[in-house]
Amino acid sequence: MKIENLPSKRKLLVVTFVLFIGLMFHYFYEYYHIYNSIDVKVSKTAMIEYGSPNYDIREVVDDIDGDIVSIKKDIDTNVVGPQEVIVEVEKDQVIKEVSIIVEVKDTIAPEIELKEDVITLTEGDSFDAFNNLTSVYDKVDGDISYQQKDEVLDDATNYYTIESNVDTNVPGSYQVVVKAIDKYGNTSSVTYSVEVNAKPEPVLEPTINQNYQNNILPSGDMNALVQLAYSLVGSPYVAGGNTPSGFDCSGFVQYLYSQIGISISRSSSTQMNDGVLVSYESAQPGDILIWGYSAGNPTHTAIYTGNGQMVHATNPVQGVIASDVAAWTRGSGTHVIAVRRI
Repeated sequence: MKIENLPSKRKLLVVTFVLFIGLMFHYFYEYYHIYNSIDVKVSKTAMIEYGSPNYDIREVVDDIDGDIVSIKKDIDTNVVGPQEVIVEVEKDQVIKEVSIIVEVKDTIAPEIELKEDVITLTEGDSFDAFNNLTSVYDKVDGDISYQQKDEVLDDATNYYTIESNVDTNVPGSYQVVVKAIDKYGNTSSVTYSVEVNAKPEPVLEPTINQNYQNNILPSGDMNALVQLAYSLVGSPYVAGGNTPSGFDCSGFVQYLYSQIGISISRSSSTQMNDGVLVSYESAQPGDILIWGYSAGNPTHTAIYTGNGQMVHATNPVQGVIASDVAAWTRGSGTHVIAVRRI
């Protein structure tokens, strides 16, 4: 009968158990060490643009200790605000779930779409800045509403304004600025130009007698008359007046001619028959411009001074002024119905 060495077997079992325990401890220690070392570092707020269809979480984080192998919980990029992403990170065959807080932000400014970059108008035309807008739209907030600039509160958002100094009664170049701000403070602006072109010189209203005598020379010193006319700019308007203390329109014209030794009639209706008839295109400094609403019905007279300009006694508010003939045509509603050369 064989007698086993029981103490030796017992010793071997103990040694084997100790080795097993040591290996398991080493394994769990290493696992724990690796598991704890797995990390994903992000800035205070990792940002993803609103509506990004295929964002890459790796582009959001600052550093990864391991490899992102999958996303356990994703975010909705069509919802603005902070959201949680849970990713699985693998390192040395150890996988750990890591939570990342990212913020979906809208950083894209509203879109302002114009019909034209440059608008061309003729002096006196109407102008509406809204008519050149196709849309003011934000991809998050949708259509943005208009608000007058002087009514905007300091903390207001989600509106647009229009800044315009266009005056279609004055020829020139103007700028219109459209500014928009969305709900999240993103701003945009566009500028377009408005070109206001001057109206053509007024066309002389035909009179009953069209026998123009354009070749007739003036009978007096018209340079002196024009200089005197400009020197009297600022004189008061007085109904029935024909002296520097006060003029009406025909009295002003009569006075100017009297100062160069020429006698003409007193009223607008009679001055329409003084001298000879010439065309507006042939008008010279010193000629009398007869104004009215229709041919044969004068309402006003003035002295033509050349280059589309005139001097005349207007009304009690303005007195004697120098004017542009075309501008006076538009502003008064009357037109030149005759030009008389003395």
